[in-house]
Amino acid sequence: MRTIEDFLAYFRRQRSWTHTLVSAVPAEHFDWRPNPGAFSCGGLVRHLIQSEMFFRRLATEAVAGRPFDPFGLSGDAAERMTAFRQPNLTSSGGDRFGTSFAEMLAQWTGVQAQTEEQFARITPEQLAGVEADHPLLAIRLPLWELLLIMVGHEVHHRGQLSAYLKTLRVEQPAVLGV
Repeated sequence: MRTIEDFLAYFRRQRSWTHTLVSAVPAEHFDWRPNPGAFSCGGLVRHLIQSEMFFRRLATEAVAGRPFDPFGLSGDAAERMTAFRQPNLTSSGGDRFGTSFAEMLAQWTGVQAQTEEQFARITPEQLAGVEADHPLLAIRLPLWELLLIMVGHEVHHRGQLSAYLKTLRVEQPAVLGV
């Protein structure tokens, strides 16, 4: 990654593709899930909003030289992720950020604006030199890589939502490159 501006352009492009896909999900599928142990369609969107807020805080705390671990889990990465699974699914329920795709997309726009505002302050030296400890992955990584993992996480769940829509036989819009 060259600059934080390069990252933000990449982030915006990926986000626009995610929003395009989420906007195509029919309202009646908001609570649909392929099985009881999976995110619902709406829960996936809520999870992505919450995850962005987590990654933003993790990155900004790393820049400030402070650790951030809201989970307090121990063990290796596999053990932490296993312990995190059910609370993660539970936190994606409820009505935080809205009870419809339109409401959540509106809320997410504000979350994204805060993320962009805070990330725009990252200096080239911080982007290149700061490291962060990811509390779930149990790894220390450069800030620039953490930012890419944040977007990769969103892309992963965008693919998951796309698979859900295929299962539901919902026509999907072209998203990449549009």
